[in-house]
Amino acid sequence: MNQNTVLTQQKGAAFWKKNRLSIIAIAVLCVAAAVMLRTRYLAMILDFICIYTIAVTGLDLLFGYTGQVSFGQAGFYAIGAYTSALLSKNLGVPPILSIFIGALLATVFGVIIAFPASKLVKHFLSLLTIAFGLMVYTFVNSCSALTGGPSGITGIPKVSIFGLELGSYQSYFWLVAILMVLVLITKKNIINSRVGRAFIAVRENPHAAAGMGINVAKYKIMAFAISAFAAGLAGALYAHMIRFISPDTFTKDQSNMFMTMLLFGGIATMSGSVIGAAAITVMTELLQQFAAYQTLIYAVLILIVLFLLPNGTVGLFSKLKAAVRKRGQKRKPGKEGTPQ
Repeated sequence: MNQNTVLTQQKGAAFWKKNRLSIIAIAVLCVAAAVMLRTRYLAMILDFICIYTIAVTGLDLLFGYTGQVSFGQAGFYAIGAYTSALLSKNLGVPPILSIFIGALLATVFGVIIAFPASKLVKHFLSLLTIAFGLMVYTFVNSCSALTGGPSGITGIPKVSIFGLELGSYQSYFWLVAILMVLVLITKKNIINSRVGRAFIAVRENPHAAAGMGINVAKYKIMAFAISAFAAGLAGALYAHMIRFISPDTFTKDQSNMFMTMLLFGGIATMSGSVIGAAAITVMTELLQQFAAYQTLIYAVLILIVLFLLPNGTVGLFSKLKAAVRKRGQKRKPGKEGTPQ
């Protein structure tokens, strides 16, 4: 066995030891997805998880990494959905193109809102984002000539790629799954870049960040824009999956759900948005009979996370992993065969 082979094996063993839990988790998720895709209803659940993960990932960059709270994400979600639906249905724009146009328009509104938002903090910022979400909801609910009002928009075209129509939940999954992965990869690249480090500096201490020469307002606006794009993209994907939208989908409850998903999964983490989106989506489906108490359920979950899981589910897993590792090290025998 030559030296290159030995080095390759050693690198492979080191990679496995470092990432074995992630590899096992990905393998389990792939198997679970393959099983769920065999059923139309479960495939729909998978689609929702991917779409919600996209929206929550953008919210994490805004809240988790930049420290700007937003309870108006449903507004951007609605802008993406209605823009894509109207362009594709009324103007004949290909859905795959109208989806990204809807996301870009949501980004424009995100930048507009970000200018006053960048000067606000804490509850003042929360009130601004809540007001924005209510404004969007009021517009789509009252402007019947454009949005259909309370009746909404029906018959939204299906997405087609190179002549292949994604008409089923199973086929649509591949589109939303690929976009979800691309969004997560983009998020990782952002947080590992100079922009990501600036986001974290702004979150930790905006005054100190400004003293270091960081343009705080610029990075706050950038975070809002990215978050709005992700929410708009998710909304457009939702519209073409369900093929019907109405104002009832874009109430404050939707914004609360996005925040609940993020807090439950864990802020400022790579896997928190995925875990939170999956857990809350499944929980919501299981509790359909308690739909009237949805807001109350989200409030209770947020309180549980704040008091019992301050770092979310990901933080709990990290603590358990550290405890198991520490216990294993205590049991590991020393050089003389005695416990260390």
